Amino acid sequence: MPSIHTIKNTVQKQHRETCSPLPRFIEQLPFLLSDDYCKTTQGERFLLYDGRLGDVRPLVFSAYNDMIYLFQQGNWYISNDIFYICPSIFYQTYSIHVYYDGISTPCIFALLSSKSEQTYTDIFALIFKKMFEFDLLVRLRTITIDFEQAVKNVFTKHYPTITVRGYLFHYGQSLHRKFVALGLKAAYKNDENLRDWFRSLAVLSLLSLNHMLWGLQYLIHTQPVYIHVFQIFLTIIIILTDHSEYFHRICITTIVAEPGF
Repeated sequence: MPSIHTIKNTVQKQHRETCSPLPRFIEQLPFLLSDDYCKTTQGERFLLYDGRLGDVRPLVFSAYNDMIYLFQQGNWYISNDIFYICPSIFYQTYSIHVYYDGISTPCIFALLSSKSEQTYTDIFALIFKKMFEFDLLVRLRTITIDFEQAVKNVFTKHYPTITVRGYLFHYGQSLHRKFVALGLKAAYKNDENLRDWFRSLAVLSLLSLNHMLWGLQYLIHTQPVYIHVFQIFLTIIIILTDHSEYFHRICITTIVAEPGF
């Protein structure tokens, strides 16, 4: 079996031989893309939008059947942590998934030039507009994001009836960074009791609202003896008191990428 490095070089070489080279600047990208980038392997149109949105030019991809599948679901899941696969002339690859029967299926892929609130406002307005053009009634009730404030602002301002949730994974990362900032990195590594307590703190958000404060009290009484741990609780208590409903919207999702084309 060849090494990963060898396989990557072989794939990249094959890609260079069969595909046109990528432009170095977005201005060099032709406005009429070849069918290689506009259609699926079955010949179905895949390029949903290629044009100006404000001062930027995004590329949005989705087959018609994927749009139908997306509109049928009331819960959407956002993934935008796949920067390493993004072409260099764009800033990020942004995808929208739906989760059904244990499988997460990506339905929309967008190549975006920024992470600004205006970019997200324009891209979601475009998606909803395309759905209306296809006579697809939007059934979206909740959208799960990675706590990116710009995306949350878009739905708070323009789509207030849609509930915004956050991934438990990203919330756990934030808690762990707080642990490290409080000087508990070595203790977390060496103390299994502290790790168990930390995991219990992270999943506190999965409790129902009427059980959340009970869970918090239990963790206060069982907290390990570390002087900085209580500072975390002060922060959590403020969140629970002022934003308990939003705190409860943190949810856990397993992403199993299965392309719809």
